[in-house]
Amino acid sequence: MAKSIRKKKPSAPLTPDAEPQLDSLPSVPTAAVFSFLKDTRGALTWTAHDLAEALKLSRQDANKILTLLQLQGYVHQNSDSQQWLTTASGEVVSGSTLPRLSRESVEQAVATLADRIAAINRDPRAEFKLPKAVAFGDFLSDRPKVQAADVGVELRRRNPSSAYDQASEPAFLKQLSRKSRFLHIRPYEKWMTERPHRNLLPPA
Repeated sequence: MAKSIRKKKPSAPLTPDAEPQLDSLPSVPTAAVFSFLKDTRGALTWTAHDLAEALKLSRQDANKILTLLQLQGYVHQNSDSQQWLTTASGEVVSGSTLPRLSRESVEQAVATLADRIAAINRDPRAEFKLPKAVAFGDFLSDRPKVQAADVGVELRRRNPSSAYDQASEPAFLKQLSRKSRFLHIRPYEKWMTERPHRNLLPPA
């Protein structure tokens, strides 16, 4: 279950494995906030409007989240400006990397993955069906150099009565990526479709 920003008293710092805690904060999955910070790696500065638009927040809620991120040292507001930047700590905690990949190469990898997913869904012998698959990240921008695309995939067993193997799902996701440096595949979470993304499934 996705962790969320909720109304609690100030406590532990914001990390991928802990819930940020500050009074009167909107309920927003922590992973969604970090995904936004990750996308800013190739941008010199960004605004509260960018955050609000990406996470579908009101401007007031976006400002509350920025306050928390600033307290934790993950973002910094330029003096006398509405511009923000992501700090080195914010880059680390969000899992971002230097944008070194060409956007065209990442786009091609995402398109190839979409074809592979369609083939798996058509194959009655495949162990899993993939009812949801979305790609997101800075490759959706117009920047020439980007990071690997993040991909959220939901797995559903074709035969629910088959013996459950806990290791089979991570192994399947790893196999799906084929060790591509252009893709980062992980289990699907609802917030992934509530931010800018690309649906990898063909129209129903």
